[in-house]
Amino acid sequence: MGMIQTFKDLTVKGFDVDEGIRLCGGDEEIYMEVLWAAMEEGKEKIPLIRSVYEAKDFERYRIEVHGLKNAMKSIGATYLSQLAAEQETAVKEENYSVMEVGVDEMLTQYQFVVDALKELLGEN
Repeated sequence: MGMIQTFKDLTVKGFDVDEGIRLCGGDEEIYMEVLWAAMEEGKEKIPLIRSVYEAKDFERYRIEVHGLKNAMKSIGATYLSQLAAEQETAVKEENYSVMEVGVDEMLTQYQFVVDALKELLGEN
């Protein structure tokens, strides 16, 4: 697999870069700033989301996955945004089996997104 060095490389990894840029007013510099913020936030949010889920603090979990859904939509990480939306719905419906099945995939995808952004932005 090649290094992630350009927006095109992000697209190959499943990001909807055009949508992310559009949501940033068409400004690629703002999009880069949003990507940086998403990467930094992910470093803290992944363990936080796991810990609130494991503590069965489902109201906090719902709040966190709601934020994740919106943040990932804003950078064009559509698949992760969809997974977070599914988790948010599962919490609202108290569908614990869907939450249990989906939490690991969502967090794995979140780590994938953060790792892709680290590579793009030169963070190791």
